[in-house]
Amino acid sequence: MNKPVLRPTRSFAQRAQAGFTMLEVAVALLVAGLMSWAAFTGYETVAAQQRVERGRAHAQQLQSIVRAFALRHGRLPCPAADPNGYEVCAANRQLGWFPYVTVGLELPVPELFARYAMFRAENLAVPTQDADLAVARERSLDVAGNLTFEDVSDLIVALNNASLLATVNTRPYLTGDAGVAGAIDCAGNLVVSAAYWAIVPLQEKTTAGNRFDPPHAVASLCAANPAAPLRFGSDDVVVADSPTELAGWLRQSLP
Repeated sequence: MNKPVLRPTRSFAQRAQAGFTMLEVAVALLVAGLMSWAAFTGYETVAAQQRVERGRAHAQQLQSIVRAFALRHGRLPCPAADPNGYEVCAANRQLGWFPYVTVGLELPVPELFARYAMFRAENLAVPTQDADLAVARERSLDVAGNLTFEDVSDLIVALNNASLLATVNTRPYLTGDAGVAGAIDCAGNLVVSAAYWAIVPLQEKTTAGNRFDPPHAVASLCAANPAAPLRFGSDDVVVADSPTELAGWLRQSLP
C-alpha cells in the first residue's frame, strides 16, 4: 500500500516569489485604501480645525479693534458699504462689511472678510436719551471746551440708553446659542440687542452662494450668539458685545 507523500508547505517568501493570488492582492489593495482614507480624513480634520482657529483669532482681533476705537473716539466705527474697507456713516446705516481700512487694518483674504453691524437709535430731541453709537455726541450736558465734552463717557450714556430699548429685528441683535440662550432662530428667538457684532464666514457650508451659513444672511441684522458651538452646516465665527457688556468694558478701561 502506497503511503501519501507529505509535501512541505511553502513559506511566504516562496509564495511571494511564485506570485500573489487574486485574494491576496485584493486584501492588500483594501488595506492600502483604508490607510489612505484614514490619512486623508485626518488631514481634512486638522485642516478644518486650523481654519476655525484662524477664524477665531481674526474675530477676536476685530473685537479688540472695535473696543479700542470706541475708547479712543467715543463712538463705534460705521460699516463699510462694500469690501473696500472704508466706513460709511450715512444716516441709519447699521449693516455692511467690516471697515478694515478705517480702523487701521489690512484687508484680509476673502474667507475672513467679516460682515459687521452696529446699533443706531438716534434721539436728537432728547440728547440724554440718544443711542446712536455711530456718532460722538454730547449726551451728559457738558459744555464745549470741557475735557469730557463728546468723549467716551457720552458713548457709555448712549450704550446705557440702548440697553433700555426693546430688542427688535430692525436693529442688530443676537439670537440663541442652542443651549442656555435657546434656539438659534433669528425669527423666533431675539435674545438681546448687540452694540455691534462681526461675523467671520470661513467656508461656505450651504448652496446660498456666499460664505455665510445659517442663520446668517447678508441682509440680516441677526447673528448667532458667540457662545453657539460650531455645528454641521455652519462654521461662521461670531464676536459681539451687548450695550451693557461694552459699557462695562469701557468703564473698566477708563484711566
